[in-house]
Amino acid sequence: MSNAFTISVQPRQAFGSANSRRLRRGGSVPAVLYGAGEPNLNLSMDYDSAEKLFGHSGVVELKIDGQGKRSAITKEIANHPISGKILHVDFLAVKADEPVILPVPVISEGTAVGEKSGGQLEQILREIEVECLPANVPDAIRVDVSALELDESLLIADLQLGEGVTAVGDPEQTVFQVRMSRVADVDEESEEEAEGGEEESQAASEAGDEA
Repeated sequence: MSNAFTISVQPRQAFGSANSRRLRRGGSVPAVLYGAGEPNLNLSMDYDSAEKLFGHSGVVELKIDGQGKRSAITKEIANHPISGKILHVDFLAVKADEPVILPVPVISEGTAVGEKSGGQLEQILREIEVECLPANVPDAIRVDVSALELDESLLIADLQLGEGVTAVGDPEQTVFQVRMSRVADVDEESEEEAEGGEEESQAASEAGDEA
């Protein structure tokens, strides 16, 4: 289930904003590894490696120059508010035998039956938090929505998360639902208004004839 991959990082001895800016100008990204009862470790990595972390929810094997490998998950990626460039990465160290809690993206598969009846599939949650061992972290939770009828919902409790993976939070929270689309609602309202207008015109015409 886990889609762990390895990236190379280097220990970072110089700290502070000036050093971080110097690293970024040189095509690197400052990072920090913390947790698992170990001292914080300041790191740097090349920008291309940092970009690979986007959309990755599994375990990352950090190959630390001169220090071997450490398992971690990406806790936070800080981006520049205007350019969107990666400024800093936080890694949370994990141990193979200790469960972790982290968000995992939810992806729909198939076309809901209710969509063929004028409904629209709505995704309420784009990700959910799960708890599992690092080796069992899924890259995504894929949900078959094809059986969903109009006005039906799929809850967190309905999801198949895989062996050793449990959802954290309210199991009754809605993930997907099929509702009548706004276009269909507007068309139906317009048709009802038109029918009402015809009835009023006919009534007025009949009243005029009687007069």
